[in-house]
Amino acid sequence: MKKLAKNLLTTLLVFALTAFLISAVYSQESSDKAKQILEKVAKKYTDMIKKSSGDMKSFAAKLSIKGGGQIPMGGGMPLGVDIAIEIYVAKPHNLYLDLSGNLGNATVVVGGKEEVTATIMLSGTKQFATMAVPIEAIKKIQEEADEEDPERPEKMEELWEALILGYEGTENVKAGKAHKITVKFRDPAEEGSAIIHILDGKWDPARIEIVSEKANGIIEFDMLEINAKISDDKFVPNTAGYTPISEKDLQTALMMLLMTAMMQQNTPQ
Repeated sequence: MKKLAKNLLTTLLVFALTAFLISAVYSQESSDKAKQILEKVAKKYTDMIKKSSGDMKSFAAKLSIKGGGQIPMGGGMPLGVDIAIEIYVAKPHNLYLDLSGNLGNATVVVGGKEEVTATIMLSGTKQFATMAVPIEAIKKIQEEADEEDPERPEKMEELWEALILGYEGTENVKAGKAHKITVKFRDPAEEGSAIIHILDGKWDPARIEIVSEKANGIIEFDMLEINAKISDDKFVPNTAGYTPISEKDLQTALMMLLMTAMMQQNTPQ
């Protein structure tokens, strides 16, 4: 349980930084303007996990992920992804995450004061599991975010030097006027590239397109609101009508959802 809770916690805490992390995994060279834009995104969203008071207290987002890739199962079975995500995050450690689409439907609620818990609900099977979230791990991540790393500028420069980044001006996307940034690895042995759209003036991700031999996909942000007013009730799981299951049974249920989706997609019509 501790291992699953730790992995879940890590995933939830960095979700707000997804757009930046994707851009950071790919990025570098040609334009100082593109570099400056990505650094603004990083600075803005790092504030979300800081313990100290900052400009960002909460955010709400709705996005969709569409794409496909090879799952390392049965020799590399193809799997398409078409899901919608609704997410609400509020300091210090509250999160509501709802996923729906061709891989099944699930809701994750993290909340609490003295004791923080994560509840995962599967609407398809009407099952849920609740596990403790290690509060000390949350505090450690927050404290590390608060501390100014004297080596951070050097680390960032190493990142830019390792990757190639290009700025291609602005264009209109669903969310509005956005800067278009292309990114890829400098090392030719590293495969993959991305196109990232960052909203002008807001420095929020609007659209991310990832292309590689093993997987491709588009992340589209339909809504992203900083310092949104979120009711405390959002972070209280409503398990009425659901059956409690163990963490082990939850893992089995999630695997069954994935296998069912794969079989349906790879069955001739």
